[in-house]
Amino acid sequence: MEAIYPYAHIIHLALAVIFIGYVFTDVVMISALKNKFGKETDTKITQTLGAKSFKIFPLALLVIVLTGGMMMSKYINSNAGFFETPLQQLLVVKITLALIIALGVLYNLYTKFAQKPKHPFMQEHFHKLVLVLGFFIIVLAKMMFIV
Repeated sequence: MEAIYPYAHIIHLALAVIFIGYVFTDVVMISALKNKFGKETDTKITQTLGAKSFKIFPLALLVIVLTGGMMMSKYINSNAGFFETPLQQLLVVKITLALIIALGVLYNLYTKFAQKPKHPFMQEHFHKLVLVLGFFIIVLAKMMFIV
């Protein structure tokens, strides 16, 4: 594991930057465009971006989760323990927040493939939630090695 840790770390960070960057752009920039050009243009923008993001971001999140799991195994395992150190405790909180994002993405994928309507919260506020959780995940990632 020690040999591949740096590569998993780089991949994890690069994809996390892309993932959170897209969500930030959607929440801050793209939402500012809504209702500026008319309903038809808004629908075209949403469909175009949705089609691209649907192809990229579930796969990116999968790789983020896999690389995160690889890196987690260095700090949380049967030899190192699970909740003994502050680093492990913060890492568990970080994993929990990431799990909320992953479950939300799985829910959105399910509604897309099952052709079911999304819950209004997921339709209107999920990206905002991901942005807030992503911010706390980043802060926790830095705090883990400070405390």
